[in-house]
Amino acid sequence: MGQCNCRKKRKDCQELTDVERAIETVISQFHCYAVKGQKEYLTPNEMQDLVVQKLPHLGKCVGPLEEKIECMGDPNEAKLEFGEYWDMMGDAAKGCRRK
Repeated sequence: MGQCNCRKKRKDCQELTDVERAIETVISQFHCYAVKGQKEYLTPNEMQDLVVQKLPHLGKCVGPLEEKIECMGDPNEAKLEFGEYWDMMGDAAKGCRRK
């Protein structure tokens, strides 16, 4: 998969805080990489692409993230819903913070 540069234009003109923009980016990247079939989940391959392309530094410092992707099962059948993705992003951030 190539670079994912999805970016939806905001309908309102309010300026977001840095944290709000960061959250919006995490959400949009999930939907951007969920390209095969449904947009409600990522396959293990899509999650791997996201980690490699968008989290190269975070992915390196957190071994369990790779293990969690591998534990998802068959790369063509397994599904990672948004809540699970959000949890994995939180775990990855916590893991890097500890190092």
